[in-house]
Amino acid sequence: MVLGDANVDLLIDTPAEISGPVKPRIAPPQLHGGGTGANTAVGLARLEVPVTFVGVVGDDGYGRMICADLAQDGIDTSALVVRPDVFTPMVLALVYPNGERLLAIWPPDGGAPTHLRPEDIPVDVIRNAGWLHTTGISLRWRPVREAALYAMQIAHEAGVPVSLDLNLRLELWGWENDMRITLDRALPLTDILFGSGPEEIVPLADVDSVPEAAQHLAGGKRTVVARMGPQGALVALPDGVAQQVSGFAVDVVDTLGAGDAFDSGFIAARVAGYDALEAARWGNATAALKITRQGARAVPSRAEVMQLLGRP
Repeated sequence: MVLGDANVDLLIDTPAEISGPVKPRIAPPQLHGGGTGANTAVGLARLEVPVTFVGVVGDDGYGRMICADLAQDGIDTSALVVRPDVFTPMVLALVYPNGERLLAIWPPDGGAPTHLRPEDIPVDVIRNAGWLHTTGISLRWRPVREAALYAMQIAHEAGVPVSLDLNLRLELWGWENDMRITLDRALPLTDILFGSGPEEIVPLADVDSVPEAAQHLAGGKRTVVARMGPQGALVALPDGVAQQVSGFAVDVVDTLGAGDAFDSGFIAARVAGYDALEAARWGNATAALKITRQGARAVPSRAEVMQLLGRP
């Protein structure tokens, strides 16, 4: 089960530079499904893991597009709330020639995903789930913050593994909205913590190096997975061992959604019974294939991931 945000992404490919009197040619914008939670749900579905998605969309064109997209990938949307009094947000993504991107969210706050309420949480579904995944995007605003923490608490008490992708977006929001205090509540309920090594794991731990920060956050209680871009991922286990898992060399087209793709690969491997280090290899492979394609939802199939991993 994935609890999180769903939105649309408006992708615009930008030129390497803008100079001279002639306006450079910019490719037509492309509209794709997006949202960190929804992206991970789609990644899991394409890796042949049954998924239920929990969230909120508006009763508008973007919301209907999201519902149709998730259903097309075979995702159970029975817990996806459609509300007529909220609107589905859009993320404007400027994608540069090196595959990196600049994001702007409209509206910056108050969009549909922030309106998930504790009473919207399907308690029995969580208790019977094989895994619960959520995102820091769902911990920043109310009432979705309380809904996400409530879901995590239910799963924790039922013995369901819980993963949290930090998704701090400090460049957009900093530590606003009591985010540090909220994470103090969320971490004890978290079994697997995902995040960008230098951009999220280090600032959260307030420790200088990624390995030290990851081990600090593991704290003998959870596995911390620090994504390291081309270097792959560093996995800090509860017993204090930290190990680097190498990535795959690919030609980068678009890094949008790479972290979400990694999460889906990691979770799919763990659900299949593999240990955390092998799961990180699955995550690296899934993310590597994703960044060779445009759009956050351009995640690979299970067969493609198995081929890259050299598995039958």
